[in-house]
Amino acid sequence: MPDAAASGHNPAMEPAADSSEAHFDLAISDGGMRLKLAEARLTLSDEGISYTLDDRSGLRAFSNLRSVRIQALHGGKRSPWEAVIELAFDRGKPLFVHSSSPWGANDPGRDPVFIAFVEELHRRIPAGDAARIRFLRGIPQGRHNVMLGILALFLIVFGGAGLWILVKTADGTIPVLEILFPIAALIGFGAWIWQSIEKGRPGLYSPDRLPRDLFP
Repeated sequence: MPDAAASGHNPAMEPAADSSEAHFDLAISDGGMRLKLAEARLTLSDEGISYTLDDRSGLRAFSNLRSVRIQALHGGKRSPWEAVIELAFDRGKPLFVHSSSPWGANDPGRDPVFIAFVEELHRRIPAGDAARIRFLRGIPQGRHNVMLGILALFLIVFGGAGLWILVKTADGTIPVLEILFPIAALIGFGAWIWQSIEKGRPGLYSPDRLPRDLFP
């Protein structure tokens, strides 16, 4: 059997026998509390998207698609950013498609499959439906406001602590070498919060200009 990687063929991303369809193997959920995401084969056709989740399957038509949201997610302390796309329909639970492994960890082999799925999804949505569907980027405004509040609290509490450390260092109470790690940690944590806020900034995008800065 030829090696899939060597041949350039990815079994998790392939056209169906019927060329009007395309298949993608990715991790999905319906927004509920899950210890592990479900593995599923997503089938895109010109009518909509089909998949099986919790023994439920069928076609969810583009004509019932209400909104599409793409957002970046932290893949872990030492992992790169992951992404998720949320499809909300007029009826039923939303569909979340993830770029990560079922456990939420980084899996580089899934990234190109996820990106291809997002591109193919937008390509297949009919122009008439695209005109009414809301294409959203980032997190909901309410959650973004909470993150801005966390940043403000960080600046007040840890900014004050950093200033106190600098004052004590200036008067010789604390040796210079002893402040390097705490200050670096405060700056790193603050930068992480700021990056999260920027990545999660809510807004709109055009279906013909995807927000690739949010891709894994």
